[in-house]
Amino acid sequence: MAKVKRQRSSISTNVRRVSPLKPGIRGARNWASAQVRAAGHTQHGFVRFIASIFAIFVFIIFMGLWLGGFLPNVAQASGDFKRARMMSMGFVVERVDVMGEGRLHEEDVRKALGVYSGDYLFGIDMDSAQTRVESLSWVDRAVVRRLWPDRIVVQIIERQPYALWQHGGNVQVVDVKGEVISDADATKFTGLTLFVGETARFAVSDVKAMIGEMPSIARRNPSFIYVSNSRWDMVLNDGKTRIKLPKDEQAKALRRLRDLQVVTQILDREISVIDMRLPGRLTITASDEMPA
Repeated sequence: MAKVKRQRSSISTNVRRVSPLKPGIRGARNWASAQVRAAGHTQHGFVRFIASIFAIFVFIIFMGLWLGGFLPNVAQASGDFKRARMMSMGFVVERVDVMGEGRLHEEDVRKALGVYSGDYLFGIDMDSAQTRVESLSWVDRAVVRRLWPDRIVVQIIERQPYALWQHGGNVQVVDVKGEVISDADATKFTGLTLFVGETARFAVSDVKAMIGEMPSIARRNPSFIYVSNSRWDMVLNDGKTRIKLPKDEQAKALRRLRDLQVVTQILDREISVIDMRLPGRLTITASDEMPA
């Protein structure tokens, strides 16, 4: 029994504790030794050894810059150097050409564009510049392009006045989609069809297309008043005659009115109201029947 205890004690005294860092250090030392031996024997090994040293060197520098918070400064310095180099090569804005302007002043386009002579050609945010130009009231679409090495071209498609819209006591010019052209002076477009009502502007295209199929009525330059539930009143003869159109089959009612005009010249008479809201019926109110 005593012999067994002596053997166990001798075994325990022979065990050595090894630091957990030593295997890693020993492995790195062995790897470095292997790389040095390979570099001394073949050209390929030498190249690999130099590349490994360079990679380790770059990694150490990168970690130092990252830990020190200097990476943004390095990136900015690199960008500034590239910018200065490109500008020295001539990539600087010298001309800004605006194409397609009509009612819109070129100076307004240039101001919205925000690009000036001497700017770095590749430092311009083209999407933002295009958005700023398209925000102008008269602009429907715009395309902003770079032309190397020193030119910016702005192509504009202007919005066209299509109708007048009256709401809340104000009269404004709208395009074919019913969008308000805020910079347009309504007094200069009195020949356009007038639409009255809060949501009337959104139907200008459909209503004008419908009335355009009936030239005998369209040439009287009618105005349209949105009543409710998709029903319209049409006003003719400078406001003296009001035609109450039905909610449904408005085109059919207008064709009937057109035919009546051919036979009876109903629109040339002293009539204040022509009520066509009921199918197959026509109610007429003469001007002298209206209360004073």
